[in-house]
Amino acid sequence: MKPNASVLAVAGAFSLAALAGLAVACSQSSVTEPSGASPSAAPIASPANRPSPNPSPAASTPTTTQKQPTEAAPNSAPTANRTVESCVVKMALVNDPKPPLNVRSTPTTDGENVVGQLKNNTLVTVADDQNGWLQIKSPLKGWIFKAQTVNSCNEKVERLSLSADGATLPIADRFVGTGSHRYVFPATKGQTLTITHDRGPFPMLIAPDGTVLLAHEKDEKRTDWSGTIEQTGDYTLQLESNFRGYRYGFSMQVK
Repeated sequence: MKPNASVLAVAGAFSLAALAGLAVACSQSSVTEPSGASPSAAPIASPANRPSPNPSPAASTPTTTQKQPTEAAPNSAPTANRTVESCVVKMALVNDPKPPLNVRSTPTTDGENVVGQLKNNTLVTVADDQNGWLQIKSPLKGWIFKAQTVNSCNEKVERLSLSADGATLPIADRFVGTGSHRYVFPATKGQTLTITHDRGPFPMLIAPDGTVLLAHEKDEKRTDWSGTIEQTGDYTLQLESNFRGYRYGFSMQVK
């Protein structure tokens, strides 16, 4: 028996609907499948917010970092403090790059005030030191540029504050002409003082009560000295010059 036409039409309609539903389901399945490039999987970062492949140290540093201590590391040695308490220039050597050096009646280059000239290496005695000029009293009287001389403190007092760990302190200077250099430092009874000679005379050592513990030795034969501190107070290492001067150097340690 042949099927009714209306029944076939209805069956066809149901088949078409089923096929349409299957197509929709397949389409939705392809859209919702996870994908790294899909907008539904993760939002795309804007250029301003996109993380850098090599973040800067500032970006990777936590905002709650602990502040590092500022005190010195255990292995770092504290340095001694040196303070020049007084420095008086009394003599100088002429050292003009374009000799001879002009001696002027006033401390200025204005006007015709040149009263004489000096050759290099001439030793002059100084009466005053001000604003880059030296007033000299021999071999001529007048004013010369301080920068065109070799000079140093003829009379100097320097105070030393030694480091607590007993580090060695090197000292070097020179005399131009006569003078006296004194290095004053504190020491406590029972400590050990060591002086090592480098060049020039060996320094005098004077105790807080004025007793000379070590005389000024010009022969430079002594290389070092060490002794126990007997008094608490300020000790002095002193050098003297009685002629054209000299260079000297030594080191000291108190521990």
